[in-house]
Amino acid sequence: MQKSMTIQEVAQLAGVSVATVSRVLNESPLVKEATRQKVLSVIHKFDYQPNLLGRDLRRSETMKVLVLTPSLDRPIFAEIVKGIEERANEAGYYVLVCPTSNHLEREKELLQMLKNRLVDGVITFSTTLSKEELSALGQKHSIVQCCEFENASYTCCVSIDDEQAAFDAVSHFIELGHQRIAMIGASTLLYSTRLREQGYRRALAQHHIPCREEWIKYGGFFHHEGEALTNELLQLQIPPTAIFCMNDSLAIGSVNAIKKKGWSVPGDIAVIGFDNTHEATMSTPVLTTVHQPKYDLGYTAMNLLIHNMVHPEKKYENVILQHQLIERESTLQT
Repeated sequence: MQKSMTIQEVAQLAGVSVATVSRVLNESPLVKEATRQKVLSVIHKFDYQPNLLGRDLRRSETMKVLVLTPSLDRPIFAEIVKGIEERANEAGYYVLVCPTSNHLEREKELLQMLKNRLVDGVITFSTTLSKEELSALGQKHSIVQCCEFENASYTCCVSIDDEQAAFDAVSHFIELGHQRIAMIGASTLLYSTRLREQGYRRALAQHHIPCREEWIKYGGFFHHEGEALTNELLQLQIPPTAIFCMNDSLAIGSVNAIKKKGWSVPGDIAVIGFDNTHEATMSTPVLTTVHQPKYDLGYTAMNLLIHNMVHPEKKYENVILQHQLIERESTLQT
């Protein structure tokens, strides 16, 4: 028995990739029988025993990646994780999804798995680390930021153009004749939130429409918070005729608040959401919303991570995927 044998050496002797050896070890049905037998022959001949927790772990030997998400209850994350898992499965990796609740200490605790080589790389949706901390970590490990990101060196980023997406949504209202356009959002700590507010303000400025600060409201991520924020707008002496919401849950709450007041959507107030989640199609009326390519975001993030985990020459890319405004009943005038 060669005690120092690694999974890379098994792969080399069998003439296959490390991912294929991992699939064989985990009895994956994706491996052809002839390939399986070739790998098993090497494993049995050298009595290879996988030791994923050993001190001598090398790159990609755990075949696990960590996905850090602020929470598990926001609809957008499920579809993104589906894309991550699909690409991970193709390459023989397992995905561990862990919520951080946006707590710095919790995130640092989970990142010890990366430092201790219990996982091979990390995808983060919304890090609480500073860009300096993230850069330092990225110099030693493979990290991809998805959707939310810090401008940190030695990491990859995958997102949409949030500023342009918000600009397009607000411009759509203006094209429909709206001048009194409000905006409601969640945390101002998020980079995407700041970008979307910039897009909102740019659209108004480009069309010479004054930006009224009382029409900009921030609260939380969920529908009851969207309802509460909209109620604040409806109580203004001059309420808006259109509301741009930074996610679909907020938009659904906004629609509910408008309807409870006895007003109509979009007759009295039009509403646009963001993300194009399944929730958007369950609203009455069905929501106009900004589509994010959620599955593609996840698939692309995992693809970038795989490259940097398996290639000595790392690439630090910023990938921007296309968004699309989906026009539905909440802005369509009949």
